Amino acid sequence: MKAADKILKAKVQLILEQPFFATLALLLQYEPDPNIKTASTNGETLTYNPGYVDELTIDETKGLIAHEVFHMAMLHHTRRDNRDVKAWNRATDYAINPMLAASGFALPAGYLSDDRYLNKSAEQIYQLLPASDEKSDTGDHASNTGNKNENGIGEVADAPPGKDTTEIEANMKQTLAQAALIAKRQGKLPAHLERLVTEMLQPRINWQEVLARFIAELSRNDYTWSKPAPRYLHMDLYLPALESTETGKIILIADTSASVDEVLINQFAAEVQAIAHTFNIPLQIIYVDAAVQDIQNIDTDEPVQLKPSGGGGTDFRPGFLYIEQHDLQPKAVVYLTDGDCSRFPSPPDYQVLWAQFGDDVDFQPPFGETIQII
Repeated sequence: MKAADKILKAKVQLILEQPFFATLALLLQYEPDPNIKTASTNGETLTYNPGYVDELTIDETKGLIAHEVFHMAMLHHTRRDNRDVKAWNRATDYAINPMLAASGFALPAGYLSDDRYLNKSAEQIYQLLPASDEKSDTGDHASNTGNKNENGIGEVADAPPGKDTTEIEANMKQTLAQAALIAKRQGKLPAHLERLVTEMLQPRINWQEVLARFIAELSRNDYTWSKPAPRYLHMDLYLPALESTETGKIILIADTSASVDEVLINQFAAEVQAIAHTFNIPLQIIYVDAAVQDIQNIDTDEPVQLKPSGGGGTDFRPGFLYIEQHDLQPKAVVYLTDGDCSRFPSPPDYQVLWAQFGDDVDFQPPFGETIQII
């Protein structure tokens, strides 16, 4: 069977078996090019080496098409920026191939897969690639056993010059929504693809921005006529002064159970302190696992040097109980945790922001606002 006929047959089978990928695959133009190793897409065209496709089975051809389609769906052709081309291809392959395998595709020999990169974005994987992989001279793909493979299973090229990436992204979101709807109506949308599409259509909000907004709202100032603004008195102008209407401090409760990374605690606390310093709000840290382990007061003008204590299990109640027993009266509590606990106190009378790192646990606290740190 000629390569072009094999690709056509593979697309027909995708329509019957994998409607999500088929909807996306039908958007591409297919062009043979004997000068490339395997296949490539720039989001508009899927270029393939006929000789390479000749050696594939129909199932592997479907896997090849799905591989290229997934590059397009994940906008890998618009996200490279100034990254090394070969390393970017490897990183994007590591990101998508496990999901393709989970979707039931038979990928051609030599596809990249490594458990170390599971559930990570291409950008995250790019940063984690060994230096020897970043600029490989032996090809852009390796086998899932780690051996170099000259053939590979397909690449992603940058979007054609002059294309508006914002428009490409908007159009792709519409297409993904349509593809997911078609597949779901047929009962052929796997749960992991449904989650992926949901995340792309409703991306997580930048947690630093949410944190800054949360603290800023706590620190709202207001004008008062009871104290005239002194800077205008010499001009015989009686104007209201800006006065803080809030008192108290921000308390950061740090989950120090064995599952929490000390590096993450320090990074997050530094962010909290920087924002608290901007609004001149004192910061206190309470280290808690299944009990309160330690307390630390942080001045707004000193560097954060946290020394977490603990390492046992997780219980959300002791930190809040400590605040109540010691009458700390915080403006708000920011609770850093992995979310792996179901023991909550009664809702307090102050605001709470839960900062969950990772997404391994379905964390839905009964009160407060939640942000996710990835």
